[in-house]
Amino acid sequence: DFPDLQVIKLEQNYRSTTRILQAANAVIGNNPKLFDKKLWSEHGLGEPIKVLGMPTDEQEAQQVAIMISADHFQRKNLWSDYAILYRGNHQARVIEQALRQERIPYTISGGQSFFDKAEIKDIIAYLRLLANEDDDPAFIRAVTTPRRGVGQSTLEVLGAFSGQWQCSLFAAVYKGGIEALLTDRQLRPLREFCNFINDLEARASRPGPSGSGENAAAVLDDMMKEINYENYLYDAFDERPAQSKWQNVMEFINWLKERGCGGKDKQGEEKNLLELTQMVALMSMLEGKDEEPDAIRMSTLHASKGLEYPHVFLVGCEEGILPHKGDPDAPVEVIAQRIEEERRLMYVGITRAKRTLHITWCKKRKRAGEQVHCDPSRFIKEMALDEGTAPPLESEIISPKDRLASLKALLSTPR
Repeated sequence: DFPDLQVIKLEQNYRSTTRILQAANAVIGNNPKLFDKKLWSEHGLGEPIKVLGMPTDEQEAQQVAIMISADHFQRKNLWSDYAILYRGNHQARVIEQALRQERIPYTISGGQSFFDKAEIKDIIAYLRLLANEDDDPAFIRAVTTPRRGVGQSTLEVLGAFSGQWQCSLFAAVYKGGIEALLTDRQLRPLREFCNFINDLEARASRPGPSGSGENAAAVLDDMMKEINYENYLYDAFDERPAQSKWQNVMEFINWLKERGCGGKDKQGEEKNLLELTQMVALMSMLEGKDEEPDAIRMSTLHASKGLEYPHVFLVGCEEGILPHKGDPDAPVEVIAQRIEEERRLMYVGITRAKRTLHITWCKKRKRAGEQVHCDPSRFIKEMALDEGTAPPLESEIISPKDRLASLKALLSTPR
């Protein structure tokens, strides 16, 4: 109908350096397309893309956290200059734990934080209460989960009484006069709960032979046994979701135990449970205070579309993850289409980076509680990083004066 139409390709990229764009071009060049397009940039050659193969997913997460921390200190960047991108939400958990271990702030888009799950918040409520008995929201959550005979009407009376005396709910349980407002049947479970918390707090902060508190792992185990949280989950939920929630709780408890055994206080002693709970309580209090916090962005590749970051870490680039493992018995054409879609996701991940890009993969990754062997993603080879130093095309060469101006513009881009 329109024989005089012309195709105008928008090929100049205003975001990324040449090396990043040439890697992206090399990858997407393996997909069939109607019109060939080659992105180019005036931001200069840029730093080489780094590919790291790590022994396990835990070491991958730890290495990424350490590299970001070091780079943040060296370049004096904002935390928000960094992004960690991954194929699926299940990859986020071990990365979150590594970032928290290094005390690096982060936000998550495209999925729920492991530490925001209801079952994790339930356990954190107990820990927050150990660290600060005046934490009323933690008191309410802990005293009612699992239920121990404390109902809404009891809490309303307790809340009105604490407001009258301007004290915390925890303190109100022991305050004289509460006996006149609550029956013995209502007051007894409240005081039993508070006595339990007091005993735990005493053990959590009790000096041990070496000067640190009682072994954090032992106190945690006794706390979990006493509150009987596993039975609560299986009573409240169907077997499969209950099992998943309990597994999350166990991972969180084990993470805390590792922090207790591996973390040291200022005197070089192992951290006791009270010190761990104070750390967890502080992280919980600081989270969500700012709408746009200065924090690393963790995101799935799907949720990262349209966004850009100066420094990107693309993790889990392995066969079975990126590209995602589909039905191996599917028709050949269906598998081919899936690989093409996965390749477009890889392209998205690469082109989110403005200045530096790190690609990581693991030789072994934990799946369903077992370590399985992994191979690097085919997309890493397709990036053709070993083919020279990615020199700029003739059309991309600009004068030193113009290049300096473009670099100044890049560095002055609002963060």
